[in-house]
Amino acid sequence: MNLLIVDDEAVSLRRLQYFLEAWEHNVITAVNGIDALKKFNNNNIDIIITDWLMPEMDGPELVYNIRRQKNETPYVYIMLLTVKEEKEGIVKALLDREADDYIVKPFDPDVLRARLNVGMRAVRLERKLKKYSYNLEKLVRRQTRVIRHTQEETIIRLLTALESRDQETGGHVRRIALSSVVIATAANWPSNKIDDLRLAAPMHDIGKIGVPDSILLKKGPLTETEFEIIKTHTTIGGQILGDSDIPMLQIAHDIALYHHEKWNGTGYPSGIAGNMIPESARIVAIVDVFDALSHDRVYKKALPEKEVIKIMKKEKGTHFDPRFFDLFIKTLPELMDISKQNVNFKKANVVFKL
Repeated sequence: MNLLIVDDEAVSLRRLQYFLEAWEHNVITAVNGIDALKKFNNNNIDIIITDWLMPEMDGPELVYNIRRQKNETPYVYIMLLTVKEEKEGIVKALLDREADDYIVKPFDPDVLRARLNVGMRAVRLERKLKKYSYNLEKLVRRQTRVIRHTQEETIIRLLTALESRDQETGGHVRRIALSSVVIATAANWPSNKIDDLRLAAPMHDIGKIGVPDSILLKKGPLTETEFEIIKTHTTIGGQILGDSDIPMLQIAHDIALYHHEKWNGTGYPSGIAGNMIPESARIVAIVDVFDALSHDRVYKKALPEKEVIKIMKKEKGTHFDPRFFDLFIKTLPELMDISKQNVNFKKANVVFKL
C-alpha cells in the first residue's frame, strides 16, 4: 500500500520509514502538516501515519484538513503517533478530528504492524463499500430513467388518444411538454421540478374527456352556452388530478385547472390574477396559445410565425405573465424547432431528455 508518514523529527521519521519499507510498503515522507497535505493531494495515498506535535500544522489539524477533502477522495486510514497518553486529548483527536487510531511513541514495531494490518483491512473494506454504493447509485439512476421514460411514453400515448377526439395531432401534447420545459429551464427551475413539469404539462387538457363531441368537434363559432361547457374542461381536469400527494400530479392538477387563467384576472375558471396563478399554469398558458395559433385546429388554420408573435405580444401583462413571456421570446428559436420537429406523434424526432 501507499503510505504517507509525517514527522518533524528526522530520526523518528527514518525509523518509521525503515520498518514500513521492510514490510514492503511504498513510503512517502513529509516533515510537517503543510508538506504532508501537499503530498497527499499529489499522490494516491492509502494510509497516513502522522506525528501529533509538529510546527506549522500539527497532526490533528492535518487529519481535519484531509477529512474535509471532496467526497470523490478515496477513503484513507489515518494513525496518530503521540507521546501523549491523556484520555481527553486522544478522544478529541479520534472523535472531533476523525483520526482512526493512535500509537504511543516510541512505538513497538510489532504493535505498529498489527495496527497497520487493521488499517489495511479497513481501507479495503471502505473502498469496496464505496464502489458498491457508487454502482448501486448508478443502477438506481438507470432504473429511475427507465421508469420515467415509461411514464412519459404512457402519458403521451394516452393523451394522444384523447387529443384525437378533437382531431388534434398527437404532436400537440409532446410540443406542450417540451416547450414548457424550455421555459422552466430558462427560469432556473430545479431539475426535479422540471422533470415533473415534463410529465404534467401534457395533461393540461385532460378535462376535455368530459366535454361532448358535438361541442368539441364543432367547426363553427360556439354559442355562449357551448363556450361555458368548453370552459368546464379546466374544473373537470382539476377534479381528475386532484387530491394527490405525488408532486408531479399536484403540478398537473394546477396546470389543468388554471392554464386558462389570465395575468390580469379575466381568465377562467376562478378569475385569479398575477402570482396567485401557479407558475406551471402560467408557463403552459403561453405555450398552449403559441401552439394553438401555430398549428391547424378543427376550427381554424395555422397562422404565420410573425403574426402569431405579434398577436401574443399584445397580451403580455394582460393574458401572459410578463416575466415568463420574456423568457418565451428569448427561447423562441428553440421553441420553433420543437414546433416544426413534432408535427405529429409518429414522426416526432425530438424525444424527452432526462
